Amino acid sequence: MAEQRDLPGWPKKRLVRDVRRHLWRYGIRPQWAPWRATWSWANAIAISYYHTRWPSASEISTQYILLLLVEMKSNFALRLPYRANKVIPDEVQAMLPGNPVPLLIHEPVLTAEDTKTSDTAQ
Repeated sequence: MAEQRDLPGWPKKRLVRDVRRHLWRYGIRPQWAPWRATWSWANAIAISYYHTRWPSASEISTQYILLLLVEMKSNFALRLPYRANKVIPDEVQAMLPGNPVPLLIHEPVLTAEDTKTSDTAQ
């Protein structure tokens, strides 16, 4: 089978096609810089095994999406509305595994210890 020679590690064209298909299901069209970084990461994983074994298409797609989120965060484009952590519909709450919203908003999250120290400081 032919390899995709413009990507690190020369993955099989079928694997590249499967990853693209997986991303296209979610409306994502790969951009070159994060796409190449994703394949470099996947290649590093593949050669870390005794016998070279590439991650699955969904795993590589997940790596690509993670790199996109990191790029968005570095460009200050990963933001939610101010009240997004206060107003969450039930259907959205059911989809969220916990409460990851404060991590995206860049507001300081006060813990019980922080509250105690701020009360004693006043």
